[in-house]
Amino acid sequence: MLFESFMLNLFVIIVLIVALTFDYITKFFSYWYVRLIPNNTPIPFFGTDYYRVLGLRSNTEEVNSLYAQYPKDQFVGSIKSRIPDLVLKDPDAIKTILSTDFADFHSRGLALNKSRDVCIQNNLFYAEGEKWTLLRDNLQSILNELKPDFEENLHNCLSGTNGDVNVQQLLSKVLDGVFKDILINQSSNGIVVTNMRTAVLRRNFMNKLKTYLKNIFPSLYTLFGMTTIAGEPSTETKRELENSKLLNIIRQANIFQLTLKDKYKKPSSDVDYAFALLATFITEGYVPCLNLLTALLYELARNPETQIKARSSEEYLNAVIKESLRLHPPYSVLTRQCVKMYHYPDRKLVIDKNVTVNVPVESIHRDEKYYNDAKTYNPERFLAEEHSSHSFAYLPFGAGPRKCLGEQLSMLICRSVAKAVLKNNVIEPTSITPSELKMADHNFSRVVNEEIWLRFIPTSSN
Repeated sequence: MLFESFMLNLFVIIVLIVALTFDYITKFFSYWYVRLIPNNTPIPFFGTDYYRVLGLRSNTEEVNSLYAQYPKDQFVGSIKSRIPDLVLKDPDAIKTILSTDFADFHSRGLALNKSRDVCIQNNLFYAEGEKWTLLRDNLQSILNELKPDFEENLHNCLSGTNGDVNVQQLLSKVLDGVFKDILINQSSNGIVVTNMRTAVLRRNFMNKLKTYLKNIFPSLYTLFGMTTIAGEPSTETKRELENSKLLNIIRQANIFQLTLKDKYKKPSSDVDYAFALLATFITEGYVPCLNLLTALLYELARNPETQIKARSSEEYLNAVIKESLRLHPPYSVLTRQCVKMYHYPDRKLVIDKNVTVNVPVESIHRDEKYYNDAKTYNPERFLAEEHSSHSFAYLPFGAGPRKCLGEQLSMLICRSVAKAVLKNNVIEPTSITPSELKMADHNFSRVVNEEIWLRFIPTSSN
């Protein structure tokens, strides 16, 4: 009798635990249903995010899939594990979230603010709240003082280019020199920039795992103390930074002393702060420039008439850059997190605090609703005053107060490099040039996922 009573109590306890666990896991599964927002059917432990959690789709592929699955809807809901997420499809809604009501969506919601990764700690892209404001002001001051003197070395890096060329290797050599001239000094050997971009761009199994954890389980990335690059600069790196333009600007403007004073964890010295800023320039400046230029040269090689026009007209070259950004945006999905309960105007939709909102940049850029013949590479669409049907249907650098601060510098670098390449070379595909450019997610940005080989034929004027 006693045994039967014990077993009954144990059974009740187990059922209760299972019921409470199931309730906890599925608590928000009806979140979008009751708000009349379309969404896929969630399942326990995965929500609607099973493809991404299992590594079968990248974040971009998952968001693009939701965008395509519900072509007539303004919003699409999803459940990441058990937490509601929202995909915005309408440019007016995007304008509201990114710009008009930015104060309610100023956080990116990446949950990496406690990471020990030097590429994250003092990086404007990951910063939130007051820390973001301070870092933004500091970075703006630095950008205002930087002098982009790299033209002479740019042409030296490109001289002698001939035959079938690995485009990423060529552009890496060029951009190493460009960023070295801008941030370090022209007499430097640039090893600091080269070593850091090599570490950031390395796509071995471990780095792919880190990217996966940052996207899916950011708390584990932080808990395990994972980093993109070594947290402390080497002796050689410190020596290079001591004589750098970047550190000189930091010291002249007294930026380090004003940075995050007494409130946030900050680097132990101005050299360490310069190292953290250099990491920001590499991850948020160098990498997007490298992939944009790779995509641009690839498209020009496949479109010889466009290449001829770009070579002869700077206005047309600007249109080429913009079209390359449209088809191959550096950030294919923008995220914002709701920081307090929000009532969306003109619609009975309430977005609760901590719900993440996704802006599907790549999908919008390729949507026929906003661009005629959207999947065709056509720079001439940007020669017209209105290149799309909505100003918020073109977001290569984001929009609103969190729009990329380095847009002007990045455009200058890409325009100068492209101009120098076209001045000296005709570019053609090779027998192994792919028919389509494959991209992949890497550290929240999009990168070219394969080696691109193109044929460089020196022009007669070279």
